[in-house]
Amino acid sequence: MGVRERLGQLTNGLVIGAGFIGSVLFTSCTKTEPVSVERLEEGLFAAQSPAQMRQFLASHSGTAQLYFNANDPASDTALIAELTNRVNNPELRALYAQTKAEFGDAAALKAGLAQAFTNIQKDFPSFRPPRVATIATGFMGPDLLVTDSLIVIALDYFAGPKAKYRPIGPEFPQYVLRRYQQAYIVPTVVRMISDRFNATDPADQTLLADMIHSGKGLLFTRTILPETPDSLIIGYSDRQLTQTFNSQDQVWAHFIDNQLLYNTSGEIKQRYMEERPFTAEIGTACPGRIGQWLGWRIVSYYQTRQKASLSDIMQLKNAQTIFQQSGYKGQKEEE
Repeated sequence: MGVRERLGQLTNGLVIGAGFIGSVLFTSCTKTEPVSVERLEEGLFAAQSPAQMRQFLASHSGTAQLYFNANDPASDTALIAELTNRVNNPELRALYAQTKAEFGDAAALKAGLAQAFTNIQKDFPSFRPPRVATIATGFMGPDLLVTDSLIVIALDYFAGPKAKYRPIGPEFPQYVLRRYQQAYIVPTVVRMISDRFNATDPADQTLLADMIHSGKGLLFTRTILPETPDSLIIGYSDRQLTQTFNSQDQVWAHFIDNQLLYNTSGEIKQRYMEERPFTAEIGTACPGRIGQWLGWRIVSYYQTRQKASLSDIMQLKNAQTIFQQSGYKGQKEEE
């Protein structure tokens, strides 16, 4: 499955990664509408018997169906038993307590999402803010679920490095796990929302097309969240950001010398687009997902040179056009 296809999935939001680019600032007098967040974890942990759990699932059937991937959650005896056992587990209740302490009344989360939704509507008037809910299950479901009408945020994933338990598994190496903190939630949600506006040409299966697709999503996130630090959008450390920016001419030379841009090999695309501790083909100082970072640079250059709006860029399907008209050749500053 290619990078563009994976970005359309609903789960593992933070694994999708990011890039780096300068801020795009804008102002508007548009009123920020408040966001209401339904705290499902409170009702879940209050349901300590199978009968109470069944009632909880029945009361939130639509959300539970999507999040737990269950056709009829209130009649799913295995799901009811598993959730009942979990909410009565002292260790999980300790994690839940830490999660509540970390997020409190979710004021920061609400404010961040409210500003993001307002800013999206400025450029995309057809956007309708989805309903937002939070949950905590001991990592039973996905970290983030984002659809056109619903966002579910599993707060226990983002309880931070001091939490009693952290998500484990091959998809959570340390270099990915460090991004599972509260500050990364809103940028990741915005990046996932961007995919609904990100037009592509399905016939173009080149690495360049994947790079441009990622770059457009990252430009979208930067524009919608202009005050968010680049480190929270990209998932690179500050040191990685600086090193990558300063050595981008060498990174670009590697792509050109190895004729990577028009390569359609799935293995090649995986090497340069997906999660890795570093890009070994370039060097240990070069972070993973470097193709996404370069895609962001190209799209940013295109926006600057062509004076294109965000909505126009997102609607442009032709990756080759964006690349050729960007003028990007590994330079550090727009010319």
